[in-house]
Amino acid sequence: MRKKVSIMTRSLLRSSVLPLASAALLITPIAAAAEDGWDYYGQLNFGLFSVDDGTNSDTFLADNDNSNSRVGAIYSRGVGNGNEFRFHFETALGLSGSSGVTLADNGLETDGSLRDLRKLEVIYQTADYGTFSFGQGSTATDGVAEVDFSGTSVIAYSSLGDLAGSHEFQLAGAGGASGVSIGDVFNSFDGGRRLRLKYDSPTWNGFGVSVSAGEEVLADNNDNSFYDLGLRYDRDLGAIKLATRVGYSVVDGGEETIAGSIAAIHEPTGLNGTFAVGEQLEVGDASSYYFKVGVNRDWFNVGSTALSIDYADGSDFVVAGSSASSFGISAVQKFDKQNLEVYATYRTFEYDAPGVATDDIDVAAAGVRFKF
Repeated sequence: MRKKVSIMTRSLLRSSVLPLASAALLITPIAAAAEDGWDYYGQLNFGLFSVDDGTNSDTFLADNDNSNSRVGAIYSRGVGNGNEFRFHFETALGLSGSSGVTLADNGLETDGSLRDLRKLEVIYQTADYGTFSFGQGSTATDGVAEVDFSGTSVIAYSSLGDLAGSHEFQLAGAGGASGVSIGDVFNSFDGGRRLRLKYDSPTWNGFGVSVSAGEEVLADNNDNSFYDLGLRYDRDLGAIKLATRVGYSVVDGGEETIAGSIAAIHEPTGLNGTFAVGEQLEVGDASSYYFKVGVNRDWFNVGSTALSIDYADGSDFVVAGSSASSFGISAVQKFDKQNLEVYATYRTFEYDAPGVATDDIDVAAAGVRFKF
């Protein structure tokens, strides 16, 4: 069971985020145009996961945390001169997810908490001066390590811990748990979602800037403040589509991280590539990189088919001198009329530290995402 959010955390959330919902509901009837109003959406994303840690193995059903099951609602209202007000709510369904289950505890259960809240924010988008957001939502570095045109990110992307992050490596030979999990040694250093004030600039010749400042309010025993800067660049170069992201984040206590990613796709052939890199500065000096190549083509009339292979590497996680690596192969078939994606992946994780050898962890998964 997840720990309950502390009384102080709940009080802070109520005093700063929840009033946004009330304010949005109160002002929605004011001068609403015919095209303005609510838009509702969601998705269900379940998979069968088979994990072998070299000592034990099991197959189980779980919510796919690469893109978990969720529901959301957006209220939009034009306020003149091309400006727009939006209220955005989104929450996960609170189901046992692939990143949190273990071989010893992998039953599909409902175990909701405030941490399932993804977005509760008000947004003011101007025609000329950018977009201002306040509430629980993406920081300026959320997504900087995850730009990806492969079409397989529903089951394989730079945040490898989402696939099987809580499974522990087993000590080689002698056996027994190492105390180190997949999530401990695979980190893309991508940003997250916080209670924050955020500004996204307009785009100039493909370039844009985002800045945010905020505080963690949903995690128990964590009230750190976060300051983030993100840079973006998007460009169509004839047949090639290119996207680049870079982000820098500072957390209370001196922790600093930098991360970025670049992705390109040759649209006539569907050939694509992704590269992501991240590093923890000052404290620990852990670093990682991720590389993916793939093809995304309309081979069948039901929807696009995406295939990819990827490789990730991490250094100096948990202890200095440690190394981690992962290789994966993935496939996704879309069914456009049914709003379905059927996917499968196979991935192996390796981790070693000075004087410590562990068995590989092998993970196979297959599932379906349905959007509505």
